[in-house]
Amino acid sequence: MDDKFHSHNKVRKVLADDPAALALWVVAGSWSSDNLTDGLIPDHQLPWLFPAGADEQARKLVTARLWRRVRGGYEFHEWQADSDGTKRNPSKEEVEEERRKKAEAGRKGGLASGKARSTRQAPAEASAEAAAEAPAGGVVELPTRPDREPLQGSPGGRASAQAPEAPARPPSSGRSTTPARASPNAVRCLDHEYDDDPPRCGACERARRQAEQDAYEKRVEARQAELRATTADKRRAIANCSLCDEDGYRGTVLCNHDPDAEDRARRGRQLLNDAMGWPTNHQDPP
Repeated sequence: MDDKFHSHNKVRKVLADDPAALALWVVAGSWSSDNLTDGLIPDHQLPWLFPAGADEQARKLVTARLWRRVRGGYEFHEWQADSDGTKRNPSKEEVEEERRKKAEAGRKGGLASGKARSTRQAPAEASAEAAAEAPAGGVVELPTRPDREPLQGSPGGRASAQAPEAPARPPSSGRSTTPARASPNAVRCLDHEYDDDPPRCGACERARRQAEQDAYEKRVEARQAELRATTADKRRAIANCSLCDEDGYRGTVLCNHDPDAEDRARRGRQLLNDAMGWPTNHQDPP
């Protein structure tokens, strides 16, 4: 947002008319940047961005020439650049190219890190192999552990107790034939899916970002469906009500779409006045 935004003639006009329209302008701009729509706001997205009166606020932004009406939605005025060519927002292609360069740099960094690790581990592995191939004559056998001293048993005699032998472990066969994922929530590429300690990998990073994006889109779709259903219910109730205007107001009060509400309140007040012995036109207890 430009630091002269507050003093622009269009903005001052919207502030004088309805400041809520500027709230929609800011929220919609953030959403467009996040989703790389190049300033396009689809009609179905408006209720999610601004649940109350989004259509009316959008029309006010069009009147102020901050937005323009296009097929299927609205579009920000001069989203990518000013009329004099001054850059405003990067395009979708520019953002995706920048992300691709960063991912490629991360992939190269991961390969370099893995190569450096392999270089450091080579001398240690060579030393371990040399120790394993040492001649048998140079190996000193340690004495076996002596049996434990017999322990005092019951008063009628002595009971010998020896240390229980540890159960023999089955020989290790290396990696299981059916490997388990290192972490149930880990999102990695196919090469490192079952790796307990994967190196830095651009493919893993892209897989994580894609999983996060998919989860975000599912949440957005669910929220949009909920808002559309709620908005449709409100519109249906207003359309079926003969007491309120098209905005759902009965005068200056929000309509409850219940034509019998006033009669019930009047009857209840009358019953209370009769029970308490108050005058018929009495409103509050003495």
